[in-house]
Amino acid sequence: MAEDTSISAKRLLEFSVGLGVLTLVATYVVGTTGGRVAPFIPIISEMPFSGPEASFYGPGLAISIFSFILLAQVFHRVFAPQAQALGGNWESWNDMARALATFGGVCGIITVNFHWNSYALLHGAAALLFFTSFLLWSTFAWRLLEKSGRSHTVRRYAVFAGWLFYLFMLVFSALDSQELVADGEGFFYRMENPPMVGDERSLYLNLMALCEWSMVFSFYTGALTFRRELEGVRL
Repeated sequence: MAEDTSISAKRLLEFSVGLGVLTLVATYVVGTTGGRVAPFIPIISEMPFSGPEASFYGPGLAISIFSFILLAQVFHRVFAPQAQALGGNWESWNDMARALATFGGVCGIITVNFHWNSYALLHGAAALLFFTSFLLWSTFAWRLLEKSGRSHTVRRYAVFAGWLFYLFMLVFSALDSQELVADGEGFFYRMENPPMVGDERSLYLNLMALCEWSMVFSFYTGALTFRRELEGVRL
């Protein structure tokens, strides 16, 4: 009998989340202890500009995100029976969700490898598309499973928290830009000039960074709630 060499989807999900968290925490610890990153509170994208952390931040997060791109194809297959049973537009939405997650994942890989200090416009646009795509996918998956009788309280709160922190992040970003305009800078000054470790940080910038970290960890928390949907599923 041939040995089964396929990969457990559940283990791949755990690997994706674990590698993502480990990469972010390691980047923060190495950057702050080396004096290259502001300890409280850096925007995630400002951490990998230099030092040892620049060598593992991009590859670590890219592998984590690529793993989720693979999982998006698996979730499309897992969700297909529920979408068919619900009828209406759910099957089409399931197809769209797979495409959206794949597109968002590609944007995420671009985000973590084309850094803010060198590719400001590309990095910013890709990051916005990445966050938005993953929030939309998470919302679709939550609603599909809720309607199929597979509700999960933590998943629901993770989706709500993700949207809340995402919206507040945008609000605080706009307020930070307005403050810079009042000081005589252009509205897009922050996008073109990422904060460095020695820069004075406004309250809005700190709140924006806090919301970004909170949003990302709400993604990871929500992702782990899909483990039971992947029980016994292999790639």
